[in-house]
Amino acid sequence: MFERTWTTVTEHKTALLVILLIMLLLILGIVFSSEEQPAPEKPTIMTQEETRDARELRDRLDISAANANALEKRIAAIQAGQRAPSTTYYVTAPTVERAATVVERQIRTDDAALPMAAREKTDRTVVTPITKDKDGQDLPADQQKVDVYKINLRKDHRIKAGATIIDGKALVTVGYEQGRFEATAHLDGTRCKGATVMYNVAEW
Repeated sequence: MFERTWTTVTEHKTALLVILLIMLLLILGIVFSSEEQPAPEKPTIMTQEETRDARELRDRLDISAANANALEKRIAAIQAGQRAPSTTYYVTAPTVERAATVVERQIRTDDAALPMAAREKTDRTVVTPITKDKDGQDLPADQQKVDVYKINLRKDHRIKAGATIIDGKALVTVGYEQGRFEATAHLDGTRCKGATVMYNVAEW
């Protein structure tokens, strides 16, 4: 019986290796996801001027230059009125700056009085007191408001693992992706049987 089992294992070693690798990746994923406790939300209060400066966004939010440039453009469009807010919420405070502090504290403590859109967990949260209109003119006190930007960052680096079947042979596939570039290698368990390099031509 041992010989028959050993023969089966040696005949299907590549498929078994792929199955073991996938099981290992699943176990590692479960272990790491269970250890990860949701971090408390840490909103950042930034002025309108700071949100229009990619370098300031990068430094204050600890994000990549590409993410900071994309974020600057999105926030500029929102502040120019090109995008409507997903929700509106009113806070009573003597100044708009004080209102921003109140909203920041409510987000940080996950206050149930906040709308769900403001309580949503994201990679970064920016709270901005809006004191100027799109032309840079000071707004009257009754038109001033606080914007909350919920930001999910583009993840620039990805490591991939999987399986490929070519001509009936199972191959282990491992890959790396950065931005629009992706490279994968196809292994049979002992040596590389091929590689693939791809570039994303269009994204939406």
